[in-house]
Amino acid sequence: MDAGTASAAEVVAGSLRDRDRAVIVGSRTYGKGSVQEPVRLRDGSVIELTVGRYRTPGGRDLDGVGIDPDVVVSADRPPAEAMRRAAGVLRGLVAAAPTKGLDDGPRMKD
Repeated sequence: MDAGTASAAEVVAGSLRDRDRAVIVGSRTYGKGSVQEPVRLRDGSVIELTVGRYRTPGGRDLDGVGIDPDVVVSADRPPAEAMRRAAGVLRGLVAAAPTKGLDDGPRMKD
């Protein structure tokens, strides 16, 4: 994730985190936690009214705050750096996962 990650993507990431289902890698997200609705005025101009707020299942408001990652990769680093860090996290999770009951599905390559 990075500063370009906003709105629904932030809600999904925050939801996964609230449920202990994800490790977030990257930099702080944008913090777009509001829902706007355009309203056309009689003179033809349009205003945007905030009609809702995005919150994670845990009740965290994202607007103006965003989500801090679990594993920080500076936004000024190349995207490949975040991918390398994410791959390392996945390797660690796979290594730590119990194997009983897991299928023989695809495994991550080194």
